[in-house]
Amino acid sequence: HYTLFSGIATVMSFSRTHFSLISIIFTFQSSLPKLLAIITQDSERSSNKNIILHDKNIVHLFKNIYNRKDGRIRISDKDQNVLYDNTESAENQELLDTITANLRGYCLRKTGNRYELQTASMIQMEEEEILYIETIRDVTAIFEERDEQYRIYQWWMMGILLIESLCCYVMAMWLLRPLKHLTKTTGRIAEGNLSVRAQVTTKDEFGELSVSFNEMADSLEKQVQELEMAAKRQEDFIGSFAHELKTPLTSMIGYADMLRSQELKPEERFEAANYIFKEGKRLEALSFKLLELLVVQKEELEKKWVPIQWLSEDIEGILKPSLEKVGIHLNVMMEKARLFIEPDLMKTVLLNLLDNGRKAIEAKGELHLLGRKEEGGYAIYVKDSGKGMPKKEISRITEAFYMIDKSRAREQGGAGLGLSICAEIVKRHQGTLQFQSIEGQGTIVRIFLPKEAVK
Repeated sequence: HYTLFSGIATVMSFSRTHFSLISIIFTFQSSLPKLLAIITQDSERSSNKNIILHDKNIVHLFKNIYNRKDGRIRISDKDQNVLYDNTESAENQELLDTITANLRGYCLRKTGNRYELQTASMIQMEEEEILYIETIRDVTAIFEERDEQYRIYQWWMMGILLIESLCCYVMAMWLLRPLKHLTKTTGRIAEGNLSVRAQVTTKDEFGELSVSFNEMADSLEKQVQELEMAAKRQEDFIGSFAHELKTPLTSMIGYADMLRSQELKPEERFEAANYIFKEGKRLEALSFKLLELLVVQKEELEKKWVPIQWLSEDIEGILKPSLEKVGIHLNVMMEKARLFIEPDLMKTVLLNLLDNGRKAIEAKGELHLLGRKEEGGYAIYVKDSGKGMPKKEISRITEAFYMIDKSRAREQGGAGLGLSICAEIVKRHQGTLQFQSIEGQGTIVRIFLPKEAVK
């Protein structure tokens, strides 16, 4: 921009020089009558009589005043007869015809490689005498200087444009560097590497874009991991379900074939039939559990406000006699509250958890069913003094068909669906199910319901 203004200033400087020259010439021409008048007045004072300057005197005066190499002059009378001429050029009749006493004229003409500035004006003398004054001045040097300045300007302009282009390229590369890195990161994520993240090196718009991109990548990675885990759980579910069906069916088919093809003693026949009956009942229980799990997932719950003391007393009445027979003491302590729940399903959850606690106690022990209000809601605890379980198993115990000790669970009639059903029921109540366990000391299960379900 500075260079552009410099070029404009050069042209304006040339124009000012051009018009300043014209102004000087016009000023000189307009001062001639005054100059002649002063000379006339001096002559009158010296001779005490009127003296009229004739054309010869004027011509002689101009020859002495304007005899310069860089300026030429032509003087004509009112009939445009030339009185004096050192211009060595033809008259410009068109220029003389356009001027008046109050209107001066000029023209710029080019002859070969030379430029000349011609001015013309009319001078009103005494006794209605009129003179036409034409001056011609060589202004080629001004145009040559202008051309030289144009050339310098062009070279400077080309140099500055080249430097500006390099600066713009370097700046663009520097500004787009975070975007290029972001593009590479996007490509790596598209290839399947969800762990890569964009580098945040600035706090401008590119930095904000990188932060948003990383947040999107975190969310995407989390969702993909959840999908992978869901797919794995589904695969494990199908495998476990097939295994749970295959084992009893194989035994049942074997015993049935033996009853059909062999002559057995009454005791052997009873044993085979009894095994078929028990495995059939286990498959029936398994089918009921699966049906219950599907119902819990799909059915709309009919919740109502239920006093937790009533629910706990009902559970205590169901379990306490059978627990006391095996030497297990049930301790129930519930802080008064009303919960917005589906009572039958919540009773199923508590019975399942207490039954798991009973199975974990190998000899005599204690079971605790506790409830209290906590910040943000109501918590129900089921605690046993059983053998506990390893920490690495806790994250998987709510998966369908997952059993820590499968042989022992089958002996006790378990199918590995109880905790899956419990977790789904608590989830449908907008609650959470948490486990804490120490091997050799026991397990604590915490059911937490939000404050919206408590009053």
